[in-house]
Amino acid sequence: MTRTFLNSKGFRDVPNQTSISQRSEGEMKMNSMKWYVASVVAIMSVATCNFALAVPTIDGNASVADGYASLSVQTTNTQFGDADTGDAINGGGGSEINQVFGKIEGGRLYIVVAGNLETNFNKLEVFIDSETGGQNTLDGSTLPAGVDGFCCGGAPDGALQRMGGGADGLGLEKITFDSGFDADYYLTFTNGFETLRPGLPSELQFYAASAAFAELNNGPTGASGTLGMQLAQRGLPNVLRGTTADFDTDGNVDGSEFLTWQRNSGALGGASRANGDASGDGNVDGADLGIWGSNFGFNVANSSLADFPFAPQSAGIDNSEALIGPALPGLSQGNLLDRTYALGAGGCNADNSGADCVAAELEFVLPIDVANDPMNAFSHRDMNNFVDLQMAFDNSNTAGVTGDSGLAGNYSDPTLEDPSLVTTGIEFSIPLSAIGNPSGTNIRITAFVNGAGHDYLSNQVSGAGTLQENIGPPGFADFSDNAFFPGDQFVTLAAPLSALGTGSVPEPSSLALICLGALACGLTNRQRANR
Repeated sequence: MTRTFLNSKGFRDVPNQTSISQRSEGEMKMNSMKWYVASVVAIMSVATCNFALAVPTIDGNASVADGYASLSVQTTNTQFGDADTGDAINGGGGSEINQVFGKIEGGRLYIVVAGNLETNFNKLEVFIDSETGGQNTLDGSTLPAGVDGFCCGGAPDGALQRMGGGADGLGLEKITFDSGFDADYYLTFTNGFETLRPGLPSELQFYAASAAFAELNNGPTGASGTLGMQLAQRGLPNVLRGTTADFDTDGNVDGSEFLTWQRNSGALGGASRANGDASGDGNVDGADLGIWGSNFGFNVANSSLADFPFAPQSAGIDNSEALIGPALPGLSQGNLLDRTYALGAGGCNADNSGADCVAAELEFVLPIDVANDPMNAFSHRDMNNFVDLQMAFDNSNTAGVTGDSGLAGNYSDPTLEDPSLVTTGIEFSIPLSAIGNPSGTNIRITAFVNGAGHDYLSNQVSGAGTLQENIGPPGFADFSDNAFFPGDQFVTLAAPLSALGTGSVPEPSSLALICLGALACGLTNRQRANR
């Protein structure tokens, strides 16, 4: 029986066997094409998703999604205090290192030093060995002076002289690293409550985390400087906003604060803000009621960049999460505030006076106002992020090593806790180009907690740890002496052989070309198979 088909105009078509075969072959090719296109789309989607997940979010946390590898876990309980509040800024008076994570992605080095850094300007010191040469024993007379100068008096003194026996006599004895570790670059991180225009009617105190950098292989004139700051936790591009009238630290001022004041009114001496003392004099009286009244209705969610700059200084009272205010314009997660930002998106006047800044804190990063303040009584810091560092602080950890060994101050026994559980701390990212473009070699990193003046080492060190009490003045720090410091106090990360090997994310156009190439090859092979 002959099958009859009606074409689009109603006439009968009687296809022969050949046309049916040709149509079947065409349909097969079309289906094949559809299969390849669907496959390529799926591959591109997966690849794009995987590439995106591989670039860490700079938030102070080595999350699983960031693809970090743990490079070391140390086992020495901290003698610099144990954080216990869980607050992302005011961790509770402790500094510790639990483990170190790292990876290389997109031409950048990413590191997380998991632990805590107390907001008393204790330092996390980081030295990077990424080139041939370098310093195995720090010699301050051959290194840039004035690094973190506001800490240490400025040139000829500075952080590197404090750790490297400066020729001026201000430094202490020289730190020696493990055998095979020759430091080429230096980063130091700190956080605390800075003061702008100290002692003046316009004095402003605020929380800030900051970082400084120095290259160590070009003598005293090597590039160095304070890079920039952040004004909120976890690398957020926000400012902290609040008021001392917020007695219950929930981010707003309402009737509950009045009830607190009413219950404690008349208290003389020893009162805290939680008791209704807004003025900070230890009393609960009419002055505090006046502060409450003038701030009634404040809500951090509706605050502006110009409102209520606030430094959360009481670890037992403040809740830093409730203080997160508006975001700064044009600032991204993990980026630093420096003079370029302040004079650009930050709106500050080009005369460095601090006028017109969108947030008052931005004046802190400006160069000296030579016209009005040549002696820098305003305490400008002239920050310049010339190496494109990114960072984030998260002091919320309460796990990991504890504040004592459990054996009456004997720190020679490994902790009974589990430091491998800690993933939050200080995270930073720096371009490989800023550390000598290492390729096909190992990048070594050592990190340790130091005192506020860069001159008193804790017992918290990367790598194997110390199993010692606080090291004290750097003269006692000879990490190459295995009798006192067994194992390596540094971690190692392999640098890829080429730029392609850095794991850099291809541009979408490049990724599309790769996938289209795969599609073309697949179609060609398919056609050959059908011949």
